[in-house]
Amino acid sequence: MSYSLKNLQLNTAFAHIEKGNYKAAAPIIRRFAEQGDVDAQYQLAFMYEQGLGVKTDFAAAAKWYHAAAEQGDAAAQMNIATLYEDGLDGLPQDYAAALKWYGAAFEQGEWDAANALARLYAEGLGVPQDYAKAVQYWQAAAEQDDDEALYNLGVCYDDGLGVKSDYARAAQYYRQAAELGNSDAMVNLAMLYQEGYGVEKDEAVAAQWFRQAAELGDADGQLNLGLSYAEGSGVECDYQEAQKWWRLAAEQGNKEAVRALTALDKLLQGES
Repeated sequence: MSYSLKNLQLNTAFAHIEKGNYKAAAPIIRRFAEQGDVDAQYQLAFMYEQGLGVKTDFAAAAKWYHAAAEQGDAAAQMNIATLYEDGLDGLPQDYAAALKWYGAAFEQGEWDAANALARLYAEGLGVPQDYAKAVQYWQAAAEQDDDEALYNLGVCYDDGLGVKSDYARAAQYYRQAAELGNSDAMVNLAMLYQEGYGVEKDEAVAAQWFRQAAELGDADGQLNLGLSYAEGSGVECDYQEAQKWWRLAAEQGNKEAVRALTALDKLLQGES
C-alpha cells in the first residue's frame, strides 16, 4: 500500500470521526491499528473506552492504549495508567502498572502524570507511602502553575507531610492555588488568616477568602462563611446571612451545616 493511499484511507476514517460517524470509521481504524499505526491504536482504544462505534470494552481499550503506549505515545501512557488505577470492568486494578505508565508519561512532560504519581506515593498505592516523593512530583507540577499541585503542597507544609511544617510556605502555596481558582485552597488560606498561622491574623481577609470559595459553590467555604456571619468574625454579625450560606452547604450534604442550622433555629426561637 502506498503512503498516499494509506494517508487517504486514514484521513477518510478521521473525517468520519469528526462527523460523529464512529461506526463507519471503526473498521478502517482497526485495520491500521493492527498494522501498528500509533494514531489508529490510540483512536481505537478511545472508541472502546467510550463505546463509540463499538461496544464499550475496557479490556480492549487497555490493549490498544498499551500498544500505543509501548510506541511512546504520551497520551496513551496517561490513559492506560488511568485505566489500571481505576480497575474498570474487564481490567484488574493494578497500581504498579499505573505507576509505570504515569512515570513514562511524566518523563515526556505530561504534567498531569506528576499529580497522579504524587497521589499514588501519598496514598501508598502500588508503592510504600512516601510523602517526600509525593512532594517532589507536586513540586514539578506546581512549577507549571497547576492549582491542584499547589494546593497539595500547601497541605503538606500545613500538616508537615514529607516536609517540615511551615505555615508561611503553606500560605504561599494556598494563595497561588487560590488565585488560580482552587476553592479548597481558598478555604485553607482563610483558616490560616483566621488563626494567624503563617500570616498576620486578619478575620476580615479570612471572611473574604471564605466568600470567594462559597460563591464558587464550595460547601466548606459556605459553612465557614456562615460561621463568620454567625460569630461576627471579619463581618458584621448577621444570622440571616449565616442561614443563607448554611442552607446552601446543607443542600450539598454538609452535616456540620445541618447541625449549625438546627442550633441557630433553636437560638432564634428562644429569642422570639
